[in-house]
Amino acid sequence: MTAKKYLMQISTINMRLRSMKQQVQSLWDAATNITPILSHTPRSASSDPHQLEKLIVTKIDLENEIIMLSDKLAEIIVAINSLPDPLHISIITSRYISGMEWRDIACEMHISEGRIFQLHRDALVALEKSIADYSEL
Repeated sequence: MTAKKYLMQISTINMRLRSMKQQVQSLWDAATNITPILSHTPRSASSDPHQLEKLIVTKIDLENEIIMLSDKLAEIIVAINSLPDPLHISIITSRYISGMEWRDIACEMHISEGRIFQLHRDALVALEKSIADYSEL
């Protein structure tokens, strides 16, 4: 996997995490609204007696997946922060974690856009080497 593809996972992971957290909240809301109805009236055939159990299992599965995605995100952030040059870390963090535009990064760092692109390319090379070294372990 190239360094750029590795970094592009960040936005996908963040979107999935937001979506899954909303799903967990919806499941929790649904689970807390399920109450047993005690009555002598027979239940309808369409009623699912295991509805609460299914909601809880789905919620737990989502929470486990959230943990796995959070761990992957943390792994990527550790890889970024392990870059030897602080400028590389700053550029990669600004672009891929904060989602800043190139011109905004250049303005914030008081460096030309051309120089930002050079530093970005160097950072990708360094990150690619770091990823390769890590995968050899």
